[in-house]
Amino acid sequence: MSAQINGTRQAILQAGLQEFMKYGYEGASLRRIAKEAMVTTGAIYGYFPSKEALFDALTGEAADGLLDMYKQVHVEFASLPPEKQAEVLEGITDHSVPDMVNYVYDRFELFQLLFLKSAAGYCDSYLDQLAEIEERSSWDFINAMKELGHEVMDIDNTLIHIISRSFFRQLLEFVAHDVPREKAISYSMVLGRFQHAGWKKIMGL
Repeated sequence: MSAQINGTRQAILQAGLQEFMKYGYEGASLRRIAKEAMVTTGAIYGYFPSKEALFDALTGEAADGLLDMYKQVHVEFASLPPEKQAEVLEGITDHSVPDMVNYVYDRFELFQLLFLKSAAGYCDSYLDQLAEIEERSSWDFINAMKELGHEVMDIDNTLIHIISRSFFRQLLEFVAHDVPREKAISYSMVLGRFQHAGWKKIMGL
């Protein structure tokens, strides 16, 4: 029985993936998903209480994984002494950016759903969660550099937010334009180094 239940769930997920990819979240129909999965619409509700729940079942694990990966990068950076943080800033790009791009490309269809096919406001909300990690880390880094005596430029919350969102907009653009993986990694490395060079200027390093 459990194998049958799992098989039905997977059939619904696969049909849902196809439906969301073709019509987007707003245009997707549970009736068409049920037909493709060869189940009743009522059966779908037995597994997923809403269209939103079905979408989250498809994208949630991938989305949470990227959040966790990015959090870990910043936890490790924050654990370093302030003087070491300034020293390794540029190297972060070389170590973390390819991993993040590869993570997205290993789950490319799911991030197409999340970035391009989700409900209105869903993607922006997700990008804000990622940017919030960067914003907190940026302010911690600014305060650490001030404590070391560096002449940090005057910068406010709005500018920090805009800068923080820029990397994740890059990821979205790679997915939106179907940029090949190796080019996406190469582009992100260049853009990351460009951004870190800007941070060094802001921090007076």
